[in-house]
Amino acid sequence: MSALATFAALGATTARAPGVPLVVHFVRHGQATHNVRAELRREEGCSHGEFIAQMQADDEFDADLTEMGRQQARAAAAGTAKLSIELVVVSPLSRAIETALLIFGDAQSSVPFVSSELLREWNGLLLNAKRRRRPELAARFPRVDFAGIPESDESWTEVLEPADEVAERGVRFLEWLAQRPEREIAVVAHGGIYAQLFSHARVHDDSAFLRRRFGNCEVRSAELSVRASEKGKGGAEFMFGKCPAPATRLPAS
Repeated sequence: MSALATFAALGATTARAPGVPLVVHFVRHGQATHNVRAELRREEGCSHGEFIAQMQADDEFDADLTEMGRQQARAAAAGTAKLSIELVVVSPLSRAIETALLIFGDAQSSVPFVSSELLREWNGLLLNAKRRRRPELAARFPRVDFAGIPESDESWTEVLEPADEVAERGVRFLEWLAQRPEREIAVVAHGGIYAQLFSHARVHDDSAFLRRRFGNCEVRSAELSVRASEKGKGGAEFMFGKCPAPATRLPAS
């Protein structure tokens, strides 16, 4: 069974009533142990290759949040407490899961958390992109439903995932997301997959709002609508319009 089919089994696939918009709050994880120096290098204007090389130097299996990352998530929680979140969907990597729980786990105590393999970071090459086995994740984060991911990490390899495959994976997630019955959903994932997803030809981003690089624990809120594809493009097109969101990039890394 495909990752999308398995994940769809976690909940209803009946779309919202016609005319009812879906509000999505996209969040990037907080600062993690593998990207402290790499983010500084990026801010200094390093090349993509230099950025990857720095992450390789600081690489760590399924990298956890730093204490600064946890502070960033707690600060974001203060700004999102009044949102009407009905579902939180998270990457299966620990830094994204912990970020999601710190931001949404207290104020939204009854909200379900589910993990999607489709949301994982740009995969391969780096150990920080490799996830833990499902039983270990379930023991570590009992609040989260991991039923939709394979028991072991079947997709990580020593070769970096091609950029177009990262983008297509993200679009498969949007196909699932657009069918959800909820009206307001939080998605907590990674800068790499966001960058590729929001640059996909079938994803239309109001004023490039979502295409700009996400900061750690930054929240961007958008209304998602779906329209039939223009002739020759194939597949539905995903339209994002900017909507108000709380300020959440505190404290600075």
